[in-house]
Amino acid sequence: SRCPDNSAFKQQKLPAWKPQLTTAAVLSSFFLTGAFCLSVGVCLIVSTNSVREIQIDYSDKCSDCSKLRENSSNWNKECHCSVNFMIKENILV
Repeated sequence: SRCPDNSAFKQQKLPAWKPQLTTAAVLSSFFLTGAFCLSVGVCLIVSTNSVREIQIDYSDKCSDCSKLRENSSNWNKECHCSVNFMIKENILV
């Protein structure tokens, strides 16, 4: 009396959808995914080529701070080191 009705819906005997993997569908999705990844890679390479790097040596100007930090008992003493520099090129956003 407590059993569900013997119908296809209640007994979960309904046919399930199964994708049809044809050669054309698989190859087209493969090549579309490859084209997307290739375009993202090209965009990343182009954007990284516009990055400019500036190297500034400040080891001789901040030698007082490094000497102060050689002794671990000076951990709470403040030491400020600043280096002024100029950028020769315009920065484009």
